[in-house]
Amino acid sequence: MKKKLLVLLLLFFAGWYLQGCITVETKEYRLTLKSGYSGEGKIKYINIMRSEDSLGTIESDYNGLIDDYLNGNKPEDEFLGVKKVKKRLFEEDNKLCGEMTFEFDDITKIRFYNYDNKVWAYYIAAISPGIFAGSETYFSSNGTYAGESFPVVFWNNDQKVFELKTSLAEPSKNNVSLLELWKSKGNE
Repeated sequence: MKKKLLVLLLLFFAGWYLQGCITVETKEYRLTLKSGYSGEGKIKYINIMRSEDSLGTIESDYNGLIDDYLNGNKPEDEFLGVKKVKKRLFEEDNKLCGEMTFEFDDITKIRFYNYDNKVWAYYIAAISPGIFAGSETYFSSNGTYAGESFPVVFWNNDQKVFELKTSLAEPSKNNVSLLELWKSKGNE
């Protein structure tokens, strides 16, 4: 009985994980403190792609991107602590890109930490939350990166602008750009 339950759970999670998979090549974060811990931010998603490992069709994955993320509230639900969110898709350098701008009242609610009013820190999670979840790795920043074994970026406490770029997925035969489909749909 336990074996059957375990097999069913594994099948369920495998199906859930593979049902639709939208990813991006890189993410660029820019957060600016305005007053105290409040401010504004922008996340740019560069080269939106569909993983060929997805069980869904390219149409269903694309429709999920448009319905749930661009026109829906999924980004706000996944990125707690943001308000006045604006989202858009656009073409740049022959790639489909997305952008989310927002305001926040408390930067610590969006995974930034202030240690003893001496240093700001951001932990690059192995599995990132948000619009294009996946395994993020450090690419560059205007802070100091601790390294692969401790994936944290540090900034001085007096820093007001935090910039960070991460990598998620490389273009390959397994990842197909959604640019042509987006163009064919009339740039929704």
